[in-house]
Amino acid sequence: MYEEYFGKLSTTAFRVVRDADAAYDIAMEVILKLLDFKNDVCKIKNHTAYMVTMVKNQAYDYLAKRSREVNVAQVWKPDDKELPDMLWLEDIFRELTEEEREIFLWHYIWDYPLQKVAAQMDLTYGAIRVRKTNILQKLKDIYEEGRK
Repeated sequence: MYEEYFGKLSTTAFRVVRDADAAYDIAMEVILKLLDFKNDVCKIKNHTAYMVTMVKNQAYDYLAKRSREVNVAQVWKPDDKELPDMLWLEDIFRELTEEEREIFLWHYIWDYPLQKVAAQMDLTYGAIRVRKTNILQKLKDIYEEGRK
């Protein structure tokens, strides 16, 4: 299975994510999922299309998750010579309001898109985006304070 399909699967993933390492990981993960496939494989009419669909879905999930990560570049200045120390949740939660903590948890920890966070908290999407910007600024401030 690996020899026959891996090249096509990793190429398909690369077309979506534009990252060779991530594409390799996505294709490998799909191959591993297929090895643990519990249903009757004979019921799948088009194996190639099935695997390509799995890869595309996995790639889109990867992109969605990556877009919600707190990028180190948002907190760390690239002209600094050393990488930042880790920001601990305790430090972050000490500085955030209750509402900001909830947004932080929903969006960054539990991977909910901002639209769903807004609906969950009964706020507008724009309000959630503003609060997210405030959270990122507080993270930068916490990081800068820790460097002093």
